[in-house]
This record gives sequence, C-alpha cells and structure tokens, in this order.
Amino acid sequence: MTTIIGLVTALFIWIYVQRVKLDYNSEGKFFSAEEGVVYLEPAEETYGFLALSGLIMTGTLMTLLIIRRKKGS
Repeated sequence: MTTIIGLVTALFIWIYVQRVKLDYNSEGKFFSAEEGVVYLEPAEETYGFLALSGLIMTGTLMTLLIIRRKKGS
C-alpha cells in the first residue's frame, strides 16, 4: 500500500513540476499545439495539493512501518 501511494505521489509531483514550467497567458491558459490541449493554471494548485497530501501520507505510513518493525525485533 505504501509503495502504491508513493508511486502515485511521484506521479503527482512530476505533473505539478511540468505544469509549473508552462508559460500561461493573462487568462491563465496554455495551449500545447503538439498535443492540442489547453492547460489551465488553477490545476497547478490541485496537483500541488495532491502531491503534498501524498507526501504526508507516504511519510506517515513509512513511519508506522518502521515503528512496527522495530517493535517486532
């Protein structure tokens, strides 16, 4: 479970970094001619929140995993 959450978190971090690099216009939109997609600037906040939440969850689960292993030793 921790591994899956960690991988999904890594995906959200990657998407967030890619979105931050885009050059949005004054309306908060970026058009990718290669992909034919319009990216919206407010989505950055969403991916950032998901990445941060995932980091917190992964860190918490890893801490619990380490504590349980130490108790079992």
